[in-house]
Amino acid sequence: MKRLLALPAICGALLFSGTAVSAVIKIGDTVYVDGKEYTWAEWKKLRDAPELQKQASPAASQGVSTPARAPAAVRGARAASCTTPVYYDEFPKEGDEFECTGGLGSLTREQLLDQGWKVDFVEKLPPPVGQPTTSPRGLPLNLYKLVISR
Repeated sequence: MKRLLALPAICGALLFSGTAVSAVIKIGDTVYVDGKEYTWAEWKKLRDAPELQKQASPAASQGVSTPARAPAAVRGARAASCTTPVYYDEFPKEGDEFECTGGLGSLTREQLLDQGWKVDFVEKLPPPVGQPTTSPRGLPLNLYKLVISR
């Protein structure tokens, strides 16, 4: 049964691996992006400043763009999904942010709850084929996706 459930994830990873997307892995306060090591503060600064990201990321020079934010008209959404921007070997800590759809932006779990959102479902998304699948501690790496609603 577990193998049957893993099939869609494997198919998605195979489709996803054909695109030029950077692998971002967070282990503790260290973030690894395309083989480069950053502290969490450095990576946050790099991630939030697109002009710095273009200078630092070879994938950006290959035409990879970040997804556009949803317009303000959709902010009244009653459902959304939030995904961690980096790979974790355990569920993210309280202060770690999730990138949310529906124009919500980057929010922590506490901020989601304060805004009246409830978590309906948590999904683990494995890294694409060709990327590291385990952390140095030997634990599997995953992106965490929250499906939320009001």
